[in-house]
This record gives sequence, structure tokens and C-alpha cells, in this order.
Amino acid sequence: MTPFTVTGPLDCTEQYKLGRCPGGVCPCPHFFYVFEGRIRCQWPDSDIPDEVVSAGEVCYFPAGHVMIYEEASLVLELNPAAALRDCMDAIERAAQNAAGATTS
Repeated sequence: MTPFTVTGPLDCTEQYKLGRCPGGVCPCPHFFYVFEGRIRCQWPDSDIPDEVVSAGEVCYFPAGHVMIYEEASLVLELNPAAALRDCMDAIERAAQNAAGATTS
């Protein structure tokens, strides 16, 4: 699996919910460097303020967050393999659930 994330603007909120992530949040901690773009991290149902990282910044987001790519982004991610697999499995479930909803 490539350590690079390349995406356009994307709010992952619904993916985590449709993917049946516990609490509707990402189960994977993320260590990353942002080459291009801007990412907002939110911690739902908490008092933790949003964190925004932009091109040229290094950051760590612990599990339990929702990521919102506010701009097209190129990000180098270093994540624990098992936690990333759980996250990617949830995103795949979300895609399948969304596809099922559009064909009904």
C-alpha cells in the first residue's frame, strides 16, 4: 500500500459512518507530512479544537478523529499497518454501502 494520499477536497465524515467505524470516527492514528493542500481534523463529541495543517507541515492525529481535506492534497502518511487496514476496510464498506443506496 502506498504511503501517499492524493485526493481532491473530501470530507470523510460520511465514509466513517457508512463504513461502520465505532463512533463514526477514524480508528487509525496518522503521522504525516503535507506536501500540498490543507487538512482539517475534528474530534466529534469532544472539547478538542479543530486542528488545521497545511503544505510544509508535519502532524500527528490520534485515532478518534474525522479528517476533512479542505483542498486537493498530497500527503505522505506513516500509519500502523493494522489500524490503517481497519480504516481502509471501513472506507471500502462505505463505498459499497453508498453504491447499494444509489442502486435501490
